[in-house]
Amino acid sequence: MIAKTRAIVLRNTNYSENSVISKMYTREFGLRTYILQSIRKGKAAIRPSMIQPLSIVEMDVYEKSSSNINRVKELKNTPLLINIQDSMIKKSVALFLVEILNHCITEEQCEEELFDFLESQILNLEKLDPNSLFPITFLLSLSKYLGVEPQGHFSDQTSYFSIDEGIFKSEVGLNTSSTEVARLIDLVLNNSLKDAQKVHSVVRKETLNELMKYYQFHITKNKRIKSVEILSELLS
Repeated sequence: MIAKTRAIVLRNTNYSENSVISKMYTREFGLRTYILQSIRKGKAAIRPSMIQPLSIVEMDVYEKSSSNINRVKELKNTPLLINIQDSMIKKSVALFLVEILNHCITEEQCEEELFDFLESQILNLEKLDPNSLFPITFLLSLSKYLGVEPQGHFSDQTSYFSIDEGIFKSEVGLNTSSTEVARLIDLVLNNSLKDAQKVHSVVRKETLNELMKYYQFHITKNKRIKSVEILSELLS
């Protein structure tokens, strides 16, 4: 059947002479793989530039739930992400988002709230300049949708954050963060962003590195996110 869906492009692979196989996260069907035939021909209606990773698209697709690869009938960008392509910092943030999502979104199940969250983050990146807290706030917000949101609160009694347990603790352990990192995580979780923005850049970098360890432990199974090092320098 022909169905309409909105989607976020995650990864593309060239196939045969002129076609592309694209992995996308759709609002209606979850994670899907589509083949776009003859897309690399000069006069194709759908062009490779329209399906760059992180593009938001509206599509008419030939949808078969039993098929591993479905076909795209029509596709358009909604909207075009012009500012992301023109800014080095925004491009670096986009690369970070794409890498994270490719590691984290592995289920075909449809979660409209997750799609809406990701779409809003991409649209905000297109409209606004990302601040130094962006990767931290994104990772902590995404953790809620992935079912691994940190639990508890920072206090004088629970001033460390456990990477493996995902909770604030009273004592130092093998995989606990520093007090400064734990406090910043708590500030972001509680949306106290003005106070979080005042935290020293060294602590922000340390917090980002600790959150990457957290993701590696709970979601990505030790897969390394390469773009995070460049991003932390650009946003410091």
